[in-house]
Amino acid sequence: MITQPEDLYKKISQVSSEVRKTLRKKGLVIPVKNKNGSISIGHFTIVKDPDGYVILDWEDEILIQKINLPQTAILVANKLALGHYQDNRLLALDQQYGYCDFEEKLYKKSMPTTDFERFGIYLTKYELIQSKKQQFKQEIANSFEKLIKLI
Repeated sequence: MITQPEDLYKKISQVSSEVRKTLRKKGLVIPVKNKNGSISIGHFTIVKDPDGYVILDWEDEILIQKINLPQTAILVANKLALGHYQDNRLLALDQQYGYCDFEEKLYKKSMPTTDFERFGIYLTKYELIQSKKQQFKQEIANSFEKLIKLI
């Protein structure tokens, strides 16, 4: 005779399995936070390093590195876990975001303080780069929000 705790465990396990399958059919692989702070999505792991985020495969070999935004890493790892090819469009948006972030810091650091004409030019370029950076980040955030809405 099956005891109640074992029966309850089997029911919970069955519901959990059904929920995972349902979400996977919708396009979402459930992420799991590891003890070392990394996140596993299927057989892929996202790790933060000094150059950005890195996606590792099941053998801990680097698949994609130098990802700027965590949302990009999650979206790309989720697509890989679903069996799709790596999303080059998202990676290109992330790369453009990184370029804009670098230029923004460069303009901010090198703004002249005495030459007001050059200051105006630098300020205009700084604001333009800042706007582009926000646009790239928003495109990635929109894709991420679509994924989150599946839950």
